[in-house]
Amino acid sequence: MGNLIESMPGHSYSRFDDKAFEHDGCIVDLGCVHWDWSNAFVGKKRVIGADPFEKTIPDGFDLFQGVVGPFNGFVSMTYDRDASAISTNDVNDSELVPMYSWKTFCKKFNIDNISILKMNIEGSEYPLLNSMDTGDFAKIDQIIVSFHDWLVPEWNELTITSTHLLEQHGFTVKNIGPYNWCIALRQ
Repeated sequence: MGNLIESMPGHSYSRFDDKAFEHDGCIVDLGCVHWDWSNAFVGKKRVIGADPFEKTIPDGFDLFQGVVGPFNGFVSMTYDRDASAISTNDVNDSELVPMYSWKTFCKKFNIDNISILKMNIEGSEYPLLNSMDTGDFAKIDQIIVSFHDWLVPEWNELTITSTHLLEQHGFTVKNIGPYNWCIALRQ
């Protein structure tokens, strides 16, 4: 593991390997609300974000106002300040939002080489990671992810399985902060 720096000074969970600045890929920020995490890359890297409730787009950034998940379609979501979640039942304050599969998202935004894939997607990291194949993982140098078993302890086994999946695809996984933020670096 190289030199870890914080994209948000003072927040250990925002760490990434600084080789991202030398890597020729883009930054993909899933769950980019307020763009706080990816602001470190303004003017330095191409940044593509996805968040159904984000309304602002910094200069030079791209935004998909939807979610990236295991299929193409629509999902019902709720939003409460800085957290959104896919609704599993009829909730009056939910909103129907578009979902792109990983392959569709990459095709629509011409993504073929990724320096960092950052995911803070409230439990949707599990089905998304499991929908990706060897070719998808091969495009990615670093993954920064908050596994949400800290919020739902029953998801602990999903975190273990997802960590093993990343290791099988050539990543070394290490915990980097609260809220079970982890960094997965290509070996």
